[in-house]
Amino acid sequence: MDTNYGKKTTPPAQLIAESFGSRKKPVLLKGGQCTTYISGNIVLKPVGRAESLIWKAEVFNNLPEVSVSGVRFTKYIKSIYNTWIHEGYSACFFLAGKHVSGKYKEKLKASREYHKLLKNIKKPSFLDVPGGPWSTANKVALGEKEFDYDQDFLDLYNQIKPHLEPLDINKQLIHADLSGNFLFDEILPPAIIDFSPAWAPNGFAEAIMLADAIVWENADYKDLEVFKKVPNIGKLAWRGILTRIVEQAEHIKWFDKDRALAVKDARAFQKAIDYLKVNY
Repeated sequence: MDTNYGKKTTPPAQLIAESFGSRKKPVLLKGGQCTTYISGNIVLKPVGRAESLIWKAEVFNNLPEVSVSGVRFTKYIKSIYNTWIHEGYSACFFLAGKHVSGKYKEKLKASREYHKLLKNIKKPSFLDVPGGPWSTANKVALGEKEFDYDQDFLDLYNQIKPHLEPLDINKQLIHADLSGNFLFDEILPPAIIDFSPAWAPNGFAEAIMLADAIVWENADYKDLEVFKKVPNIGKLAWRGILTRIVEQAEHIKWFDKDRALAVKDARAFQKAIDYLKVNY
């Protein structure tokens, strides 16, 4: 995720939009972190880590087009100065579509195609550098970092720990925050946006998505049956829940999130724990 989370950002000036080829006044896009603007057919977003943004732009602009992959994804735009970043902002082409709850069969198919495209991309060096609460949470969930949080979070972890099996699954580049980042259009193929890179076992992205579907989307359990077709989902789903719990503890450190609220948000994943105890 972007390290601009929780920070106030200055709206992009008209000149910034023009530097990326649009003469339309930037207008705030609803949803997300409320830092993204649309100007004509381009989307402007403040850049957190320049190294990460430049890498993403180079990767996605060299991937095959949608006609080959069956899923749409972000394509970045260089400024008139031949840079991916100008005055702290990046730009990409607007992708038509709406956020839709459910549709897990379609989302899983789109995710599978998306991750096929990323399969042979090498691990970027910046993923080895501590990069915020999401990076830390992923490392804890994957057993690369010790769980070291107080009793409120430990109570949840102790329910998960007996189910954490060894991970003998090949790792690759994944989107670690798929939920809420699918766009559906009546004509065009599904799109996946706001890439949050992580180096993790194939299937970890869908495991986090399952946890989110249970807790954040309050999904009907019969609609979750399709997740059982994801390879190793039983092994990974426990770790998907764990990463969301650890994120809340880390948000206290990184963003001074109210502790009581962080604990409440973490405890919401008790519902996902209970689901996995019965179904996996």
